[in-house]
Amino acid sequence: MDPVLVGILSILAILVLIMLGIPVAYTLGALGILGLALIMGPKAAVGQLVSAAYGMTAQYTWAVAPMFIVIGSLAGMAGITTEAFDAAKKWLGRLPGGLAMATTAASGAFAACSGSTVANSAIFTPLALPEMLRHGYDKRLSIGCIAATGTFAAMIPPSLVMVIYCMITNEPLGQMLVAGIFPGILTVVIYLLSIYIRAVRNPQLAPMAQSATTWMEKFTSLKGSWGILLVFLTIMVGIYTGWFAPSAAGAVGAAVTFLIIIARRKMHWPRLLNIAMDTTLITSTIFLIIIGGTIFSRFWLVSGVITKLSGFITGLDVPPILIIIIFLILLAVLGCFMDPPSIMVITLPLVHPIVTGLGYSGIWFGILMMKTVEIGVLTPPVGINCFVVQAASGGEVKLEDVFAGVTPFILLELITLILLIAFPQIALWLPSTME
Repeated sequence: MDPVLVGILSILAILVLIMLGIPVAYTLGALGILGLALIMGPKAAVGQLVSAAYGMTAQYTWAVAPMFIVIGSLAGMAGITTEAFDAAKKWLGRLPGGLAMATTAASGAFAACSGSTVANSAIFTPLALPEMLRHGYDKRLSIGCIAATGTFAAMIPPSLVMVIYCMITNEPLGQMLVAGIFPGILTVVIYLLSIYIRAVRNPQLAPMAQSATTWMEKFTSLKGSWGILLVFLTIMVGIYTGWFAPSAAGAVGAAVTFLIIIARRKMHWPRLLNIAMDTTLITSTIFLIIIGGTIFSRFWLVSGVITKLSGFITGLDVPPILIIIIFLILLAVLGCFMDPPSIMVITLPLVHPIVTGLGYSGIWFGILMMKTVEIGVLTPPVGINCFVVQAASGGEVKLEDVFAGVTPFILLELITLILLIAFPQIALWLPSTME
């Protein structure tokens, strides 16, 4: 059988197996081995399995992944999340839509300590949802805001998704993390403006709080925010100045967060054990997906599918930016059905070489992909963040309320994505200043 035909048939096989509920890691790994066996023989296929499993996971840079995961969990143990929300509530609570704006600001701040969109959403649901509902906020605005702001962790460093992107594409992780700072801030600002405008136009959505907060209380509330600032600056200043590599920055950030827990006397050994177990489970799951995706991408490379598709796409008589937009639409559609790591291991071996071959920056495209990932975890039928906040709400909201609530925020994500496409320097200027 023609190798290219085998590669094309594998695309259909992926769709069928995923619809049958087979985990993506096993789907990609099994199809990759089968395809390599058909083209190169069983012995060579087994050899590729061994080299892919070791060659990808043995890279030292991967050490940053569990560190970024554990930083967010340790920050939650230290009480950083609650303090960030209380401070944002005191500063923004009296504005139209103040509690939703406080949730947005606090979630953006916590994203600077957390690399997981799911963790962000799960933590803020029991924290912010009862507060907003108690003040008469619209249920859909409240839960939609929490689910959508949880996605900030994909863009604002330290981002676990950025680590996966760089490991697959070999883009410099330090520059990638730094590139997410301004787009992350831009997203937070657009959210804040939108909530304010919606609350002003329709006060029934978000009634203003009646209790006033003194300036002394506002400034006093900021003393709890030093933990977030310390962790974020330790990581990003270290990476930006070149004091230490991203993998070392993750370890230093985790150590600083652990010291904050000790300083605040909030050490809880059973919870620490759970954090270690959860970190191990998440990291292992990602490794399985990456190994399966690596085997499958090698199969595609050997079959000639990547070469054929790359030649076809780059040969199209269309503006190069249109190809970028088509790729982003494809990623958004896949995001409706798959988790971000699975999407990346399937698409990046094909898409990234085409993007860089067209003369575009891989860092810039990575930022666009992070924004598309943010949209994907909000869109049905597999909007991961939506399911997480609905489960964490304890039955306060229905799933249809969550999906309806995130719709306006998806439009904001699209606006931000358009701005990042039109003005690449929003993402690229800061990395360009690094030595």
